[in-house]
Amino acid sequence: MSEYEKVLKQLGSYGPLHYFGKYQFRVFIIVSLFETPAAWAMLLPILINAKPKWTCYEDSGLLSGNATRNMTQNYTMNACAADNKICSATEFSEDFTSIISEWHLICENEGIPSFITTLQMVGVFLGACITGQLADKFGRKKPLYLEYLLLLVLLFCSAFAQSWQTFAVLRFFIGGLVGGVLVTNFVLPLEYVIPSWRVFCGCVGFWAVGLMLLAPLGYFIRDWRTLTMVTSLVGLPMLLSWRLVPESPRWLLSKGRFEEAKQIILTMAAYNKVDKPDLTPLQLSMKIDRNENKGCQMYSYHNLCRNPKSAFHSFIAMFCWFVSSSVYYGLNFNTKNLAGDRYLNIFISGLVEIPALVLVLLISNKIGRRKTISLLMILAGISCFSVLFIDLAGEKSSGLTILTIVLAMLGKSGIAGGWAAVQVFSAETFPTVVRNIGIAACSMSARVGGVVAPQFESLNSIQQSLPFTIFGGLALACGVLVCFLPETAGRPLPDKLDIIVETQLTDKGEKAVDEEEFLENTLLQNDCEQENVF
Repeated sequence: MSEYEKVLKQLGSYGPLHYFGKYQFRVFIIVSLFETPAAWAMLLPILINAKPKWTCYEDSGLLSGNATRNMTQNYTMNACAADNKICSATEFSEDFTSIISEWHLICENEGIPSFITTLQMVGVFLGACITGQLADKFGRKKPLYLEYLLLLVLLFCSAFAQSWQTFAVLRFFIGGLVGGVLVTNFVLPLEYVIPSWRVFCGCVGFWAVGLMLLAPLGYFIRDWRTLTMVTSLVGLPMLLSWRLVPESPRWLLSKGRFEEAKQIILTMAAYNKVDKPDLTPLQLSMKIDRNENKGCQMYSYHNLCRNPKSAFHSFIAMFCWFVSSSVYYGLNFNTKNLAGDRYLNIFISGLVEIPALVLVLLISNKIGRRKTISLLMILAGISCFSVLFIDLAGEKSSGLTILTIVLAMLGKSGIAGGWAAVQVFSAETFPTVVRNIGIAACSMSARVGGVVAPQFESLNSIQQSLPFTIFGGLALACGVLVCFLPETAGRPLPDKLDIIVETQLTDKGEKAVDEEEFLENTLLQNDCEQENVF
């Protein structure tokens, strides 16, 4: 146990929360609330990229845009090209507006909304990479608040874009800022709690709440420009929390800024109404660590593939992150294409994430990480893949339509819980000396998954079940491959590259590994690791 963990234990509560003090809880809640506006900014394409019903006027007469030749479906890019329709004028339904109705992104321009969303996800990829460096150099707090402020400003400005090209550029930078906010938003609370609470802080948040709230916002605000402005303005009060969230003491200690960390720790003690801890051992430990890490060995990404077994394990972990991201965002963006009420579907899509995350918290330590992830991924895979058989059934009844929505939501629930478990499992799989590098590689794989997700979703125009078939296949593959990774629940973490984690769980009669000691090592990073991340 590090000296910092010992201090955190002294600062905690001895009541029901068990070492999770009121001050830490305040920081966790405030920082987690940043996820709600970030979710709005990221997932707005579900609403503002939706296609209203439209009508094409020709010289020869009137052709309804909510029908093809048999007058039953929306025009797609292929249908427009096949019929060679040249509209002298188009008219969109006034039920709601979107960027499609704003800039007539139909027929030959129908792929532009997916391109814009893809560009946004490229921004998320770059923003996460850049912010990781900024957060290690300048701390967690400043990048979080600065990028969040810029996010709200650019989101507001995007409501006044006069062309889809300008809008696309703004969405790229919005994606980058969302990626940056999510990086610091995830790390900062983890550095305020003892290891046994890190799984909780890593799984619980307000992202799903943001998705759920997007539904009533979209229902009552049908104009896409107004909706964009409102989602940015509603997030402004979060900036007032600047004085309530201090810098991470762990980061300050890693930079040798003991006095600043000391003041924060003493403030925590006073707020939690506990005795001031003795910080002399912590100061001594900080000096020793900094001296030892001056000559520490530097590791790089090639160390993840030092032998075939390590390369295979690294590949599986990266693939799981890719699948989790592509399926999660693909299902989110595909919500607008589901039958039934669009806004109700969005609300349910956020709601189903909550029980999945609770399930991960309840069973991951009991049945193991591998079984938890495999169970949830297979649930997501079977649910999504089953949509193909409904689509092949031909003409759909109302019952089959409802069943499609239910299966889509089950898939969404499974992938949301699976992704949360994958993040914890991956952090426990890589040896300590390359753990940050491994997680960075996995994170980049997830961003690539986010980039391709809109392209998977756009295949809906070819066949409605095609995106679900791809999502289902990817999730099933992930559910199988994860079984080849070594189990980590209840086992000591590998610290060096030559240490292999045993795949067997502790048998009855053996001396069990102390769970607190195990969890305290799970995401504990030293200064040498932080230098190796990028």
